[in-house]
Amino acid sequence: MLRKCNNNHGHYRGELCPVCGEKGKFLMSEEELKRIGGIMSGILRHFPDQFGVMMDDNGWVSILDLVDAIKTRKIGLHWLRPLHIEAIVETDEKNRYQIDGEMVRATYAHTIDVNLSDLPMAKLSTLYYPVTEDEVEIVLEQGLTPTDRSKVHLSGSIEKATEAGQIRTENPIILQIDAEKAIKNGVSIRQAGKDVYIADEIAVKYVSRLKGS
Repeated sequence: MLRKCNNNHGHYRGELCPVCGEKGKFLMSEEELKRIGGIMSGILRHFPDQFGVMMDDNGWVSILDLVDAIKTRKIGLHWLRPLHIEAIVETDEKNRYQIDGEMVRATYAHTIDVNLSDLPMAKLSTLYYPVTEDEVEIVLEQGLTPTDRSKVHLSGSIEKATEAGQIRTENPIILQIDAEKAIKNGVSIRQAGKDVYIADEIAVKYVSRLKGS
């Protein structure tokens, strides 16, 4: 459930404001939040053209255009307003989106080409990437290149890499990336979310198998 605090503590998900403990203004139900979030993710990451939404080279689209496109093409969402999009972005725990003025974009997981070079450079010296048993030798020979996404997605911790890897295999093998060395050598690794980092590719000389993995 998505709400707005009446005491100026911003938007939040749940019944009570985590700051003041009071029940704020209702914005949308959990079902509506899930539905709109899924549509929004699809447009900003994969198929803006299908909704007639204009996207610039950096992945930004007009919030008003996004809202109008969803209202026009999806039944039962006539009530949607820009404030709902802003609330979704503000309360997203993974920081998957950004808002700049009247524009919004997704910061990672794109399957379309966008220029995300304006995201901040990674500050962690080591990053992590999960692979299956079948993939590990290939990656250690060839390095990392995008598969089903337009960028290589790295994790900021072993725990998050393990979680990501468990989507595909029960016991993922974790590789470590010497991000500090890579960046010093001119590789662009950007922080795209709370614990997500992206790069065009990672050469094999920066990749090794995590000890014990």
